[in-house]
Amino acid sequence: MLSYLTRTKRHGVLWNVTDHGVQLARLRQLDQRPLTVDSLAEVPAGDDEAIAEWIRRVFPDRGRGYLPGYCGIHPIERVLYRETINTRRLSEPNYLQTLLADGAKVTGLHDWHISALHPVDGEQFTVNTPSRPGLLLGLPYGVVRETQARLRRLGIRPRRLELGSITLLGALARYVRETAYPHAVVVCEVGLGQTRIYFLARDGIHTPATLPHGLLSVMESAMKELGAPGIGAARQQLFEPTEELRGHGRRLVRMLTRHLKPAIDYFEMQTGQPIGALYCAHLPAKLGWLEETMCAAVDLEFLVPDLAAWLTSVGLQLGEDVPVPDRNWLQPLSLVGQLAPAGGPNA
Repeated sequence: MLSYLTRTKRHGVLWNVTDHGVQLARLRQLDQRPLTVDSLAEVPAGDDEAIAEWIRRVFPDRGRGYLPGYCGIHPIERVLYRETINTRRLSEPNYLQTLLADGAKVTGLHDWHISALHPVDGEQFTVNTPSRPGLLLGLPYGVVRETQARLRRLGIRPRRLELGSITLLGALARYVRETAYPHAVVVCEVGLGQTRIYFLARDGIHTPATLPHGLLSVMESAMKELGAPGIGAARQQLFEPTEELRGHGRRLVRMLTRHLKPAIDYFEMQTGQPIGALYCAHLPAKLGWLEETMCAAVDLEFLVPDLAAWLTSVGLQLGEDVPVPDRNWLQPLSLVGQLAPAGGPNA
């Protein structure tokens, strides 16, 4: 009876991990709407002691049980690939595995979760869906099991454990649709050693090849341009940019943009849809200036969603005295934006 009476007062955790760190937030009274988000924090990706300390501080009276969690992951093994799906064959054993292996050149898919999603609204394909281009989503179960074990050690039991790329693309697609943005948008997930790019277009999400450079390439360029003695020193300079460093900006992102620009040009030529804006995900807030530099280098607008308005539209609100967070919080917050009341636009 006590558990029933206190259920609506139960708090939870938003937990999102990328190459660059873990983003954490407290979710107050999970069964109430709008859902309140507060106590936002960012810690290094592998620092579980820092995460545990944050949990102890933010949830001092949580008791011995597990905290409910809404969790996002971005493992390097993840695959999101656009391919034509013959839905009449979905009932065949290993049809999606074979399709993903052949199209995305991935092997060893015997222990993977693979599903086919609609490229516009994200709904899962069934045998009753007309055959058409779709998105093949692939994720190894081993990564899921490792993440679940890590979360249990931290005292978190995930209500949802999701590929954050999907929720981000859904949130951006919804934002572009509701603001009637007239052009396609390129979305970049900048990792350490690579950058994944997606095009949001009229006919849904397109998945060009991953760029073979990420933040490490930018750090290596900073070492050369500024004479930094090592990666650590270059990283520090990027996080605390001077006017001199900003003046070298285009040269720092050149390895990224020399691969990004041809991908943009090819998409526009093949589809006839102009790309007007770029959105960068995953980079910490202090590296936001790199996103603006990338936009200038490929001659695109910088897509900056109105996060305050977006929060309201998806049934979220910030706690008292919590300022609107930086734009790099759109992706983790999209994990709980799905909890908005039924009847709103699809994410």
